[in-house]
Amino acid sequence: MTEQPQFRITPVDGHNLWPVLKLKVAPEQTQFIETNAQSLAEAGFDKRFDWHPYALMVADTVVGFAMIGALNTEERYIWLDRLMLDAQYQHHGWGGTFLELLKAFIMTNWPVDTIVLSYERENMEAERFYFQHGFRDLHRVDDNNGEKMAVFGK
Repeated sequence: MTEQPQFRITPVDGHNLWPVLKLKVAPEQTQFIETNAQSLAEAGFDKRFDWHPYALMVADTVVGFAMIGALNTEERYIWLDRLMLDAQYQHHGWGGTFLELLKAFIMTNWPVDTIVLSYERENMEAERFYFQHGFRDLHRVDDNNGEKMAVFGK
């Protein structure tokens, strides 16, 4: 019997910073997402949105990254941003596992009813992926970057 991998979401800290920085998406995906270095710089220095960066881990190996932030307490939503898996860990079903874990993690740890994210209009693979996991089209674009927006929840 094959043992199931242990999936974890853990804050980026001094123990996992360098492995997070080394993660890279597949070459054809680089146009759709910022590097983890850019994301961590934003989380560290642009305090307007109170970004929380997380390492996505399988056992003790960092395989991906995501940020959670821009909480809107009045409308009870938060953003899930910069979700990525390193190219070598893609196509194993782990992205879907982590997205489901992140949804539950967010709903448990923040006072929200909905999770919002955005993706490039041309990134139809991302759209299919998010819609397969319960997100739906908001029929809006992000004012900051013109990306299509999707929502999960109420």
